[in-house]
Amino acid sequence: MPVLVVFMGTGTSYAQGTAPEPAFTGRRISAIRYAPETQPYSLALLDQMNPVKAGDVFNIRKIASAIERLYETGRFYTVDVDAALSGEEVILEFRTEPAWFVGKVTVNGLADPPNVSQLISASRLELGQDFTEDYLLQSSQNIIKLMRANGMYRATVDPRYDYEPLTQQVNVTFNLNAGPRARFTKPLITGTPGLSDRAILWKTRWQRLWGLAGYKHVTESRVQNGLERVRYSFQTRDFLMAKVALEKLEHLPEPNQLRPHLRIEQGPRIRIRAEGARVGLGKLRQLVPVFQERTVDRDLLTEGSRNITQYFQAQGYFDAKVDFSSPAVEANGEQTILYSVERGPRYKLTELDIQGNEYFDKKTIRERMAITPATLLRYRHGRYSEELQRKDIDSIQYLYRANGFRDVQVEPRVERNPESKGEEVTLYLKIMEGPQWVVSSVEISGVNLRDFDYVKGLLQTNEGQPFSETVLVSDRDTILNFYFNNGFPDASLEFRTEPDDAMRRMGVKIEVTEGRRNFVRRVLVGGYRTTRPRLIYDRIPLETGDPLSQSAIIDAQRKLYDLGIFAKVDIALQNPEGKERDKNVLYRLEEASRYSYTIGFGAQLARIGGGLGTFNSPAGAPGFSPRVNFGVSRVNVLGLGHTLSFRSQLSNFQKRAVVNYYAPQFTGNDRLNLSFTSLFDDSRDIRTFAAQRLESSIQLGQKLSKANAVQYRFTFRRVQIDQSTLSIDPALIPLFSQPVRLGIVSTSFVQDKRDDPIDSRRGSYNTVDFGYAASVFGSQSDFLRLIFRNSTYHRLPREMVLARMTTLGGMYSLSGRTLVRDVPLPERYFSGGGSTHRGFPDNQAGPRDLSTGFPIGGKALAMNTLELRFPLIGDTIGGVFYHDMGNVFRDLEKMSFRTSQRDVQDFDYMVHAVGFGIRYRTPVGPVRFDIGYSPNSPRFFGFKGTREELVQGGGVRMVQRINALQFHFSLGQTF
Repeated sequence: MPVLVVFMGTGTSYAQGTAPEPAFTGRRISAIRYAPETQPYSLALLDQMNPVKAGDVFNIRKIASAIERLYETGRFYTVDVDAALSGEEVILEFRTEPAWFVGKVTVNGLADPPNVSQLISASRLELGQDFTEDYLLQSSQNIIKLMRANGMYRATVDPRYDYEPLTQQVNVTFNLNAGPRARFTKPLITGTPGLSDRAILWKTRWQRLWGLAGYKHVTESRVQNGLERVRYSFQTRDFLMAKVALEKLEHLPEPNQLRPHLRIEQGPRIRIRAEGARVGLGKLRQLVPVFQERTVDRDLLTEGSRNITQYFQAQGYFDAKVDFSSPAVEANGEQTILYSVERGPRYKLTELDIQGNEYFDKKTIRERMAITPATLLRYRHGRYSEELQRKDIDSIQYLYRANGFRDVQVEPRVERNPESKGEEVTLYLKIMEGPQWVVSSVEISGVNLRDFDYVKGLLQTNEGQPFSETVLVSDRDTILNFYFNNGFPDASLEFRTEPDDAMRRMGVKIEVTEGRRNFVRRVLVGGYRTTRPRLIYDRIPLETGDPLSQSAIIDAQRKLYDLGIFAKVDIALQNPEGKERDKNVLYRLEEASRYSYTIGFGAQLARIGGGLGTFNSPAGAPGFSPRVNFGVSRVNVLGLGHTLSFRSQLSNFQKRAVVNYYAPQFTGNDRLNLSFTSLFDDSRDIRTFAAQRLESSIQLGQKLSKANAVQYRFTFRRVQIDQSTLSIDPALIPLFSQPVRLGIVSTSFVQDKRDDPIDSRRGSYNTVDFGYAASVFGSQSDFLRLIFRNSTYHRLPREMVLARMTTLGGMYSLSGRTLVRDVPLPERYFSGGGSTHRGFPDNQAGPRDLSTGFPIGGKALAMNTLELRFPLIGDTIGGVFYHDMGNVFRDLEKMSFRTSQRDVQDFDYMVHAVGFGIRYRTPVGPVRFDIGYSPNSPRFFGFKGTREELVQGGGVRMVQRINALQFHFSLGQTF
């Protein structure tokens, strides 16, 4: 039977056969078949792709086109066609070999380091890329290379793989036999190091216990860190051109040791000095980049000259000039590079005068400038340099050009003020705005009619608006994002402008090329072991047939990371270059370590009790307490993405243990979270008593919006006060020390509109917390509790911030006002201290025991704090003036705005405090120190004596007063 074979594979095609092509020419094709039966596409889709149809006349060019079309999909490794005569007709059979793509990559038997991610990265098997068995040889060699770099020279790799025909994925497993890790041995050092071998070995830190315990195990990081320490040692001794190179790592098989071969060229000592002005060596190391780059060339020295110039200009030497000399070789071979500094007179920038601006007011322009006239403390000579001037001019021009002023120019001029003997200067910025260009017309082409109105609505460039190339670029990104998120990965956009110089108008033409549209074929997830599949797929908002959306793919990646159970989430498209409509979306997961541990040590200094045996200091005495923290967490419990954690703290003031079970994204909703908490707490953070608390709670959190959240809680706890620690009237001890069981249902509303939670400068923060304790919940005391906090932040001129916080709280007993049924002592409000009222030590506000003077808390709370925050010195030190007022009151009815104390038994009045604070900005928030004075701090009856004397009616009663001067030190803003 005559047969014609047409073959295509890996980009080549040819025809061969036992019959000449004319034997098939002109005959009809009776049937088209595909072999094998299992194909990457359905038969219907294959027939749709194939330009050759049953009933067509045989045409060798058309068949070659069909082969090429199938091959372009990327789903086939080879495609060939058999043509056979069947009577007067031709039967075609397309025989295919599928292409394969990288799926899950697993590593077994590793010895960290290197870790799993490093080994998978070394394999160079990218998720979704095409796969052939030839790749495994190179991947295995890469892994062996990485293992050897970490000292495992006897490591072997056994790659295994399995095919998934339904998805065309290949899952690869590298089984490692790491073998023993080699140790360092004495390095072989060549060149001219200028140091003894022993000195260099000491700097590498490759030995254990200063060489007494031999050498450390080899890891890649230890090798590199050792070399880096050697280089740093040369740099600190001014050998800036020293070369430290690792030529090779020689493996000694028998003792399994690794000998580094180092070539070290010390080079000449190069000293960099400054003359004409005092510049410390430490500052030179910051300003001259040869120290960072560890080499010396003219470009780096020139950059150092510019940096030194800017350094002096920032200090007020606006005319400073800096030059450097070429390295001069001295008799001992040393070289010296000398920076000559001419500081000139020191000026003070007293005024910044902006002229010529009409479209924008000066305030708008000044907001974009870094140059600042002199201030009293922060910038005593002003902030100015030529570099800042250049950047500010660029910022002003950018502002104008973004609003249609294409020809804007800014001319700077510095003039000395004659009446100040030349020490004060004014910077004049003359703005020549030029004409404003306006958009005359906007034409859009290439957009599908169904999307035309929506795409046009995305544009910020509209007729009659100022013309701006910046806005055009933003419009391009916005439109392309729309297409990328709706399945058009190859969309492109070009815009053309047609200026009318006479009318200062600009026509804009936008041409969109949509390209092909892609849809989701399947979502394939791999790499998880213990995590339940539903937990993963519920967070991937992609279904078969959906448009291929970049934002949806990335949003799913974010949601998976937010679970906190994955160390890595890789995303890719399978067969990204293939010309096919539907694409498989791939997620490759790496589960994080299930257990994590934390341990910390610290100390606390506070004016609270803690083991004091007398009643001498009811207002608090300084106490020091070491503190130890320990915690352990287990993530992804039962594969649900939940976290079980244990945290503990031990100090003189507090012993606490907390067990928490946390379920984020509860029921698959990223707006819900659920937590169960149990704790034991034995603390004396309130000086009057020490309490033991056993508590369990359940809380459901709901995020309503970006700013708003609600929490619903039920708490059940038992609180017991240690009788021996109660510093109150002995007659009241039996009542206050009774164990109390409480069941409380509460809810909280939180609204956070702050720009920065750590150091807020604008916005507001509001919280409302309402609780109801009742016998129906198992409570022995019935009461209502409400507390409200409102904080606001307002920007003022000169980078000042006016911050305010108001706190109002109240309790109402539903069981009567007797001591037996009243609100228990530990549940009352205790306030005062660095974060509430700085006129008091910690928790010292409010009512006090009339016999001992110790605080006993209250059932009402009113506090108001007002702060004026301002920059003080430079950009890191700020100042605060504050006024705190408020108190804790016995009852809601006793709340008063009185500012004077009627007698030593009256505590229901407003206590005021004014003060000053320093804020030092750090990456984790400002460090603060406050000193305040309270003109009306409360007086009270105190007791001097022992507990036995108090019980027996002895001791001495005396009038005491909370110190009017209070100090507070902490981390973070007050609120």
